[in-house]
Amino acid sequence: MQSSPIIQKGWLRVLLFLIGYLLLIFFGSALAGVLIVLAGLTVTAETLFYGTIVLSFIIAFATVSFFRNVFDRQTVKSLGFTWKGFGKERAAGFLTGILLLSAMATVLWLMKLLQWFPADVDPNGFILAVVMMILVSFAEELVFRGYVLNNLMQSMPKEAALFTSAILFAVFHSLNPNFNLIAFINIFIAGILLGVNYIFTRNLWFAIFFHFSWNFFQGPVLGFEVSGLSLPSLLDQNLKGSILLTGGAFGLEASWLTTFATSLMAIALFFLFQRKYNSNVE
Repeated sequence: MQSSPIIQKGWLRVLLFLIGYLLLIFFGSALAGVLIVLAGLTVTAETLFYGTIVLSFIIAFATVSFFRNVFDRQTVKSLGFTWKGFGKERAAGFLTGILLLSAMATVLWLMKLLQWFPADVDPNGFILAVVMMILVSFAEELVFRGYVLNNLMQSMPKEAALFTSAILFAVFHSLNPNFNLIAFINIFIAGILLGVNYIFTRNLWFAIFFHFSWNFFQGPVLGFEVSGLSLPSLLDQNLKGSILLTGGAFGLEASWLTTFATSLMAIALFFLFQRKYNSNVE
């Protein structure tokens, strides 16, 4: 028999979780900085960046595990990690990210706003960047779709829960370098896209594979910034024109092209998944 949560209201569990999660991120980062200073270590910007990603992954997993087991009285696996039977969702998620980015990059290339050149790639740095993108995708989906969206769906209609989780996802990225209003709108839409399969399946693999393919193809392959962050890439860019189209220093996530393309995809996938599953997840 499944145990009842300690706190019955899902939205309240989400609020407490987010407070705990953000406090751990803040104090964990501060503690790591103090330890580095006390140890007299010299840390490069790259090491600090990747170290922050690893720390965020550990905090995300630990916080979700604690709240899921103690407050929800359920397992972390029950958040949506069933592998069998979700192969089509994984493939759809992975291909959706590549399709969207290919389409937008092609538009910029046809408008002669974008050119690519082979980059001088450090294989070790490239592989490390890919691993970091896997950690980011897993951690953010575990937090925002797995824990936040899952619990919000227990307090409100699934569409309202999806909207709320997407807003929180966009706010979470507001401290990224070169963040602006268009970036906020686009990351909100991305939150809708990432959660649109979950509200019907309560399975995370579509979102994780989509999140990874989006970050990986945008940064390490095509050479754009990823949410304002630069990563080792297979291609160097010559990017020009209005930042309203190119996204500028934040990457394509701050482009109106992204607003248009992801909005259409979100609407299409919502109706596609609604038709496929043809049921409401309560």
